[in-house]
Amino acid sequence: MDTQPKPLKGKRIAVVGGGFTGLTAAWKIQQHGGEAVVFEANSVIGGLASGCTLLDVPVEKAYHFLYKTDAHMLGVLKELGLDEKLEFHKSSVATYYDGRLYPMESPLDLIKFTPLTFLNRIRAGLAVLYLQNVRNWEKLTKISALDWLTRYSGKQVTDVIWAPLLRGKFDRYYDKVTMCWLWGRIKQRVESRDKKLGGEALGYIEGGFVTLVDKLEAEIKGSGGTILTDSPISGIQSEKNADGELKHMVSTGNATEEFDSVLLTVPCSVAHRLLREQHEQKSPEYFEKLKSIDYLDAAVLLFATDKPISPYYWHNINTPNSPFVVFLSLTSLIGTQQFNGKHVYYIGDYIPREHEYMSQDPDALKSHWFDALGKMFPEFDEKSVLEHQVFRFRDAQHIVDVGFENKIVDYRTPAEGVYLCNFSQIFPMDRGTNYAVRDGIAMAEMIAKDIGE
Repeated sequence: MDTQPKPLKGKRIAVVGGGFTGLTAAWKIQQHGGEAVVFEANSVIGGLASGCTLLDVPVEKAYHFLYKTDAHMLGVLKELGLDEKLEFHKSSVATYYDGRLYPMESPLDLIKFTPLTFLNRIRAGLAVLYLQNVRNWEKLTKISALDWLTRYSGKQVTDVIWAPLLRGKFDRYYDKVTMCWLWGRIKQRVESRDKKLGGEALGYIEGGFVTLVDKLEAEIKGSGGTILTDSPISGIQSEKNADGELKHMVSTGNATEEFDSVLLTVPCSVAHRLLREQHEQKSPEYFEKLKSIDYLDAAVLLFATDKPISPYYWHNINTPNSPFVVFLSLTSLIGTQQFNGKHVYYIGDYIPREHEYMSQDPDALKSHWFDALGKMFPEFDEKSVLEHQVFRFRDAQHIVDVGFENKIVDYRTPAEGVYLCNFSQIFPMDRGTNYAVRDGIAMAEMIAKDIGE
């Protein structure tokens, strides 16, 4: 018998957004005795980790993996009985530069990276070694990654290795990103090394991350919760009822429902739009912070071939003016068995909302990227492509600029009983599924505690 206290018994909680944060929060709200109703604007749940099928096999629309240090995600998988479906594989990384592919998996590979002078190869390695051992990350929030790298790695190292990656990841904001963000990425990768595997270990869930999405959906619905897709929120109004109780009216296109509390797991710009009319005047500073956070969108091409293109999993594309930032081979990481011997790849790029990639005809974008891929990898033959799909994601990456820590808003919004939790509040580490489920659990507990009191 379940003897756990149920502080949310009889309470209805609206969860706006069906990504991992929203789904995990809804699952835990149900465990706390509440009734969670998830509103998802898109036709499928899962957010950036939502799934599709390729060659009739489940796979995520955008590449995802887990680090060995992703304790929160590992805990959720275990609680849901999915831990046996997680397997760690040895990663492999290469850098494409000036018409050639260079392995980048060890210090020796860096020593052999001839686009840099020998002295600068040593300098590049020492800078990364230093960052691996930094504990006081706060000092790195005061300087941009570009300035720090130029100062300590040198101009050639920065121009050849780091600047192309920053441009690819952050587009026009590349010179504003805080060094603290890059430190967090390096720390994650270093701490995910596995001696038995002989390098960086990355985890992948059997059947893709949609396996976890489906399980969370089943848990929510099985315990009395509701998930509504194609249900964008048009407004939230807070008011007291006849008994003096504060209620929140959540409106979609053709309906309005009453809730005891609301959890927003949406980008800051969406939260600003939903809450400003009723609450901005009494807390202008909070809303200024919401407006101050910039985002980039993402375009992803997922495709399968019957011939291999590269033996490496992750390819950093460091050629100036490359039409995409990353080329990734899923089957180089997990093998081809579940895809019947075929090979699965992703091409991805981060771009501003107005970029042509966000509105371009999918076949035109595919042709553009395949032309570039063929020039980089002579092994690629477009005739070997068996299936392809193009996906676009809005607000896929927030801009972690210098001083970003001063922009982070509180989880409790100025609207009493309305909460905001999204990946812009993850700091100093980068956003990811591990922190999404961590924060989803924390938000359910916060709501239960507030209502209980």
